[in-house]
Amino acid sequence: MRRTVYKTLLFFFILSFSHAQKTSLNKGRITTKNYYAEIPYEDVNGKLIIPVAIKSKTYRFLFDTGAPNLITAQLKEQLAFDSGNDISVSDANNAKQNMEVITIPLFTLGNISFKNTASLVYTGTDNILFDCFKIDGIIGSNIFKKSIVQILSKKKLIVITNNPKKLNLKNQKASKLKLVGSQSSPYIIVELNGDKKAVEDVLFDSGANGFYDLCLKHYNTFKPHHIFTTLSKGQGANSIGLFGVGDMQNQYRVIIPKMTINGTVFKNVITITDSDDNSRIGSEILNYGNVTIDFKNKKFYFEAFDPEVNLEEKQFGFTPTLMDKKMVVGIVWDASLKEKIQFGDEILEVNGIDFSTIDVCDFITNTSIFKEQDTLDILFKKHMGEPYKIQLKRH
Repeated sequence: MRRTVYKTLLFFFILSFSHAQKTSLNKGRITTKNYYAEIPYEDVNGKLIIPVAIKSKTYRFLFDTGAPNLITAQLKEQLAFDSGNDISVSDANNAKQNMEVITIPLFTLGNISFKNTASLVYTGTDNILFDCFKIDGIIGSNIFKKSIVQILSKKKLIVITNNPKKLNLKNQKASKLKLVGSQSSPYIIVELNGDKKAVEDVLFDSGANGFYDLCLKHYNTFKPHHIFTTLSKGQGANSIGLFGVGDMQNQYRVIIPKMTINGTVFKNVITITDSDDNSRIGSEILNYGNVTIDFKNKKFYFEAFDPEVNLEEKQFGFTPTLMDKKMVVGIVWDASLKEKIQFGDEILEVNGIDFSTIDVCDFITNTSIFKEQDTLDILFKKHMGEPYKIQLKRH
């Protein structure tokens, strides 16, 4: 997501449990003994959408290693699943709500059947994720604890097996994998190099569109050691969680000279901090290689298409976000802009395109004009104010 407007919109579906919660989602089993399946996926602006069969009907689910299984309340009612207990769940902005945990008797991915697995139930309505991507739920990390999952981006395939010999994996491309919490969240090791070197455990989150998101907690830890350079500071909200827009607070845009993942070097990694408890690697890494998450043997493989990738890119002086189904100013980075625009100012028009008439789902699922253009003529409007136009260029 990092190189589109949607960086601030779509790295939000990260669910984690409050520490007091003892309920585990690592329940259920795969009924097939020796299994291998190739699941085709649809890439919708960085989201991996897969077919899931339940009671002889196929549904659309998001494949998200940063979340547990989740279905909508509508699907639960339609399939007449039994009710369960409520637990406290946190989203990416650490907003908490109670959610019901149920048992799904049986569902199928390809030729693999999953029996009596746990799933959260989302009871909200009018949600960007479910409405815009037209999905019925999420397939998360909690069902793969005894499996090996490989993502082949060039073929648009997700391979699931319990036999690593079927995947032709190379040990020199492997690193340790940690499974954390009640949903077996997969954490990998990345190396960050600035003036000094740091090693960071990060969540591999296929549900996040970006390449790398640095959490504020780690930003504060690394800053005294000059692991990165802070390019600018801004105040605003830069993410939307499952339970709503994040709180307004200080965030930072940084550049990391070098990041290494399983021997592959990524240079000039630019990212924006966020308020989640975890830094993460998102689905953009699939543009640069094949990923294998060996939950069974706790190994992570990354086989790069190229040994080195330069991610350096010019930036705009502010970051947009969505609020009340409107495109608005999220965070202003440039000092020269802070007297002109501020958090919440509505974006009415960009390069002659009327944003006020565009369906919000078009912002989410299509390629952004903020990605395609280097110069933008933007018509802004403050609350109860007159519209005003500013021309912005990447720098």
